[in-house]
Amino acid sequence: MEKKLVDLIIELKKGCMEDEKQIRTLCNISLAEYQGIMEINATERITCNILSKKMGLSPSRGSRIIDGLVRKGYLLRTTNPEDRRSFVLSLSSKGVKIKDDIERERNNCEKRIREKLSTKEFDLIKEGLELVTKIFHQE
Repeated sequence: MEKKLVDLIIELKKGCMEDEKQIRTLCNISLAEYQGIMEINATERITCNILSKKMGLSPSRGSRIIDGLVRKGYLLRTTNPEDRRSFVLSLSSKGVKIKDDIERERNNCEKRIREKLSTKEFDLIKEGLELVTKIFHQE
């Protein structure tokens, strides 16, 4: 029986999640912490609510994840100069380093995939995945 597209996407997701799990294990962070680190740029200053929204979490759940990242030293929380009642977040030097480590591991994962495919095959797969993900963004 031929696999459905959705089955192939799920298999791909499982494979990527395994690599992601290895990266998280190396960095000693949870999935939510991983997502939080990946959603903030090295030079960005962002509010807690915006980061929670980018992670797809409620403000209260996001706040708990953010607190953990601050405790571990990956995020800096400073008073918002525009509204002294709120805070802005930025990656600490430790946060920038772990994000660089994560990016290096992600690049290694992609390199392993590229090594098994021709440039044409790789480009076709990437183009197809971009097309499929656009469908989810349109809904």
